[in-house]
Amino acid sequence: MLTDSGGFQMVSLLKLAEITEEGVTFQSPADGSQMLLTPEKSINLQNEIGADIIMALDDVVSSTTSGPRVEEAMDRTLRWIDRCIAAHKRPNDQSLFGIVQGGLDLGLR
Repeated sequence: MLTDSGGFQMVSLLKLAEITEEGVTFQSPADGSQMLLTPEKSINLQNEIGADIIMALDDVVSSTTSGPRVEEAMDRTLRWIDRCIAAHKRPNDQSLFGIVQGGLDLGLR
């Protein structure tokens, strides 16, 4: 089984989310409550689910985004992978995969 980190929801729910160095704060479309998804929380949830392959939380940008935001997302994704690795409690049971960011900019990828 493979689980996702929640990073894609950052793009799909961007109007309801705020991305910071700490993580992503989502506003529930159902009741308006706030939820903070950090790299550590994402890994903890995936550890609990017990997937064979788990994904690191990344700062996702739309493929149509260009300029400084793409580089910011790439840099943050690299910092977050370190936090994901440190939070990963089941490395012998679950493979942690990183995600490459950089948009369509080959120099950043």
